[in-house]
Amino acid sequence: MRPLIAANLAALALAGCADAEFVLVREGEPVACIVTAGSPTPAARLAAQELQWHLQQISGAELPIITEADDPQGTRILVGDSDLTTALGYDSSQLDLEQAIVRVHGTDLVLIGDDEKPSGRDLMGTRHAAYMLLEHLGCRWLWPGELGTVIPERATVTVPDDLSLEWTPRLTKRGIRNSHYNDRVQRGLDKLGWSADDFRAMHEESSPWYARHRLGGSFVGSYGHAYGSYWERFGEEHPEWFALQPDGTRDQSSAPGRARLCVSNRELIEQIAADKIAELQERPDYDCVSISPNDGGRTTFCTCEQCEAWDHPDGPTIEIYWPDAENRRREHVSLTDRYVRFYSEIAKIVAEQCPDRYLGAYAYSAYRTAPIEAELEPNIIIGFVGVTYLNRDKYEADMQTFSAWSEKAGRIFWRPNLLGAGMGFPSNFARRLGEDVARLADQGLTVTDFDCQYHHWALKGINYYVLAEMLVDPDADPDAIIDDYCAAGFGPAADHIRAYFDALEALTDRVHEESFYEGRKVNLHDLAARYTDEFLAELQGHLDAARDAAAGDETILGRIDFLQIAVDYARLNRDYLVARHAFREGDAGQREAMEAAGKAREAFYQRLGHTWALNIPYLKFYGF
Repeated sequence: MRPLIAANLAALALAGCADAEFVLVREGEPVACIVTAGSPTPAARLAAQELQWHLQQISGAELPIITEADDPQGTRILVGDSDLTTALGYDSSQLDLEQAIVRVHGTDLVLIGDDEKPSGRDLMGTRHAAYMLLEHLGCRWLWPGELGTVIPERATVTVPDDLSLEWTPRLTKRGIRNSHYNDRVQRGLDKLGWSADDFRAMHEESSPWYARHRLGGSFVGSYGHAYGSYWERFGEEHPEWFALQPDGTRDQSSAPGRARLCVSNRELIEQIAADKIAELQERPDYDCVSISPNDGGRTTFCTCEQCEAWDHPDGPTIEIYWPDAENRRREHVSLTDRYVRFYSEIAKIVAEQCPDRYLGAYAYSAYRTAPIEAELEPNIIIGFVGVTYLNRDKYEADMQTFSAWSEKAGRIFWRPNLLGAGMGFPSNFARRLGEDVARLADQGLTVTDFDCQYHHWALKGINYYVLAEMLVDPDADPDAIIDDYCAAGFGPAADHIRAYFDALEALTDRVHEESFYEGRKVNLHDLAARYTDEFLAELQGHLDAARDAAAGDETILGRIDFLQIAVDYARLNRDYLVARHAFREGDAGQREAMEAAGKAREAFYQRLGHTWALNIPYLKFYGF
């Protein structure tokens, strides 16, 4: 179990034992002051501000923030590098990347961390230390916004006088994408008749959630589709650098930003290597730049003899896009060996001038399976896209693929879309996801970049929360994290909320085992049908019992009402999707039911408005 979680109850129990404690606030009055250097790092400045705000919310006392030049006396919280921390033996330049320390020294409480990479880029080690301390004091951040922020209230705030916390991240990038305003959101807002300004204003509350969970990291770089400008740059002068098509041409003008390449062409390889060397030299703070192929488009992969010769004949058979009006898919041997050789030929050249820097590339599309013989150069980071928790067959195939890549690649990053699975319905795969973070970290995972966190916190929030905590500490126990979430956020109703999540997990596991769900565009109606009246009544029973247990606590009741939105929405969404499918399959009698369910769902959206429970504009964009 994660030490900070395990320590929470003990820290609260000891809060009144002042003779064995380091006292920050006594009976609502500040005892300690927060001390920084005269010119603190950005991380130290933010850490001091967050400490001050949270401690005031806990106790009502505002601890002053001063600099060491003010000659502070008495009890001090030393935040970040300063002459005072140096005198106590701390040297942040000797810390590991992002390492964070919280430690009591007599009348000083030290919060210090690694706040700068050797390249000069800012890191957040000291801010991480502040959140470690606040977590120890009982603060939790369940979801963005005031309702999701757990602040224990007590007039006297103390920590043990031998407190010593230390953390060095195993993952150099703990990435979960924060879905802010974008063109998709705007299209949803247009359908709703809602204000973009209101959406933006609410979503400003999201960034602190990521910071407080210590997401981010020291890794900086790119690994997305890398050749969007190549047709425009080189198509006229070097058409031979582009993929030979079945019609004998190499024309990529139908989708120039997604141009396919003739990856065996030596001149092209040398041009790409030169581009990547220049990019790395221009960006000394980047650990990695991308050599990943473009995705999609209206052309297929190169069919020239040399590229085909780079494919391994024993590779698995896959389907690739084929530009044929009558047959858009064609079987072909996997292209992985072809693309691994392409990556490695570039990497060899780049390594000569940029040692200790990396090139990122996806294991994706027709080059998703592991290579048979082609070997990766050590300066390549491979990105893995798969994994779902709503289809066991796909899950097992994905995990086998990841394991195979882990044997071939020295470094792996994980960029899955799994957080968006089962959109429109509540799910709980938090335990499975947490266990896989631990397992994959043991197999070489160093960087994550989770997409599709669309801020459906009532539907998926437990998955988001456990994921964030496991990225911070892959050795943590997902069950302990869920228990802590329930206890911290729901107090006397914790057991009933845990039962609610367990019931949701049981359904998610049944869907997973049945392996029927193919995705939102294929058979979302089949998933919807699993949310039966009987199952929703079971969820409702747990929430009703939680309300009884939390009677009189308006904050906890508000959090239960927040979860209630998931149950209510699941029923409305199910009714619409099931009726729509039946109507489309020829049951004209379902038209009235479909229209009534659609109107009820629209009315529900308008009643809720902007909320962290559901990202309604995103749902509208996706056709809900």
